[in-house]
Amino acid sequence: MSDKDKKVVIDTGEAGKGTTEISEGANTEELEERALSVFSSDRNEDIVALVFCLITTFLVLVFTKWMV
Repeated sequence: MSDKDKKVVIDTGEAGKGTTEISEGANTEELEERALSVFSSDRNEDIVALVFCLITTFLVLVFTKWMV
């Protein structure tokens, strides 16, 4: 079995649904960058959702006060 065929098992925990296998010669820096880009995009989506919620809440409060 060559070095490229050897596999390394990584425990990803509950968030990663168990374990995953990568080749021993895999570019771990690239894998780390891909994982971090997923987390940063989730963070950006969370911030956008928070901003929309705050704007909607503000508009509802303004129009509720204005209507009464």
